[in-house]
Amino acid sequence: MTRPEFTPGQAWTYRTRPGEEASRIVIRKKDIEAEDGEVFHISILGVKLRNHRMPGGIQPAMHHAAVARATLDNSLLEYTGDGDDDESWMDGYAVWRQAYDNGDAGLFDIPVTGILSYIEMVVAASGEV
Repeated sequence: MTRPEFTPGQAWTYRTRPGEEASRIVIRKKDIEAEDGEVFHISILGVKLRNHRMPGGIQPAMHHAAVARATLDNSLLEYTGDGDDDESWMDGYAVWRQAYDNGDAGLFDIPVTGILSYIEMVVAASGEV
């Protein structure tokens, strides 16, 4: 089986968490890094991410996550066409880029559902308001 070509602008279904079946991944950018190889920058849209800092306690999107090819291989299911052209991911990418270049950030190599669970755990650990 040939590996799909993941390119910026694509939208994909993925193995979602229960209740988030309409969620989609949009591939925003692809970098090639000397130490990590292919790094994909994605947005995870249509989620119900628990975040006590958001009105109503739910965040509907994770605009930026840096992921390894393995994350896409293990999570994505079906190409659904072109994603949106929302540029909200760019702020997160800029923060990540600076931290990565300084050796203070990495990338996820776990399935998307694991990324969402991890982010919820980190946000919860930061304390309720």
